[in-house]
Parts: sequence; C-alpha cells; structure tokens
Amino acid sequence: MEFKNTIQVMQKLGSNVVREGKGILKRKKKTTSKNTLYNDFDYLVTADKNSVTLEFEFGGAEDYWAFVDEGVRGAGGYKGSGKMMGQGSPFKYSSKMPPRRFIDRWIVSKPLKEARDKNGRFIKRKSLAFLIQRAIYQRGLERTQFFSKPFTQQLNKQAEKITESFADDLLSQIDEKLKD
Repeated sequence: MEFKNTIQVMQKLGSNVVREGKGILKRKKKTTSKNTLYNDFDYLVTADKNSVTLEFEFGGAEDYWAFVDEGVRGAGGYKGSGKMMGQGSPFKYSSKMPPRRFIDRWIVSKPLKEARDKNGRFIKRKSLAFLIQRAIYQRGLERTQFFSKPFTQQLNKQAEKITESFADDLLSQIDEKLKD
C-alpha cells in the first residue's frame, strides 16, 4: 500500500516536534560547545508495504536525552538557598552522585568566569567540579520537556489529520484495486 498522504502528515509532525524542541533547548540554554543533543535531535519517517513509522533520533545524546527532557530529582540534604529541581521526574539521585569527569569536561567547554572562594582566591577546576557535582546530586536537574511537551501537543493537534490522511490513502488504494 502506498502511504503518500500519511507520510506527508508524519513528516510535518516530526519537523514541528524537532523545531519546537530545539527552540526549547535554546531558550533553556541547554547547549554546549559541541551541541550534541541540539544537532543530533532529528526525525525519520519510514514506510514499507504495511506501515508508516515515525522515529525520533538523538544521535550521540541517546544515553542522556531522557534526563534532559524529564530532569532528575535531587537527593536533598542541602543547606542554604536554592530550589529543588526535577519535580515530577521519574528519575532521582539516591545513592550515587553524577560522574565528575563529565562535569569537568562541561566546565572546560563552557565559557565560565574564574570561580573564586569567599576570600577571593581562585578555586581549582577539580574543586569546582566537585561543588557542581554535589549541587546537582542534592538539588537535581531541571526538567526541560524539550521532547515530551512538543510531541504531546503536536500529536493532539494532528491526530485527526493523521487519521484522515490514512483514510485517504486507504480509499485511493481501494479505488486502484477496484479499477484493476
């Protein structure tokens, strides 16, 4: 069966989700020097004789896109000001802190100003990485919903169009079979 109309609607759905998701990532400043998640976030529509499939790809960010989307709840136990992040997330730090090597790489890739202690002395990069690691563990990571929110909204908007386009494809296939 040829899914000409259905493929077009699915491509529109995929492109809208990716466009809106990249906009959210930019607004929430979830970009780095390599922009792996931003650059690799894409969609793919495939069709065979019986089905049409819409897949979202995250490339090199396949391992962590869900944490950026849903956030991570902190373990708690922090002093001072600040807010808990990742409220409503299915993920939670409970016994392990996030790996420090990734935070260290992030510090190098970000244009951070020199970090200083209360006395005005420079903080070593490893110490800064530990402080950030502990803060993430205690407070968590913010939810961006860069994928789940646009996907849900676009699917709700275009559900009727998807159904109609599939029905049109089915009717045109039936008409072709009746002509033969």
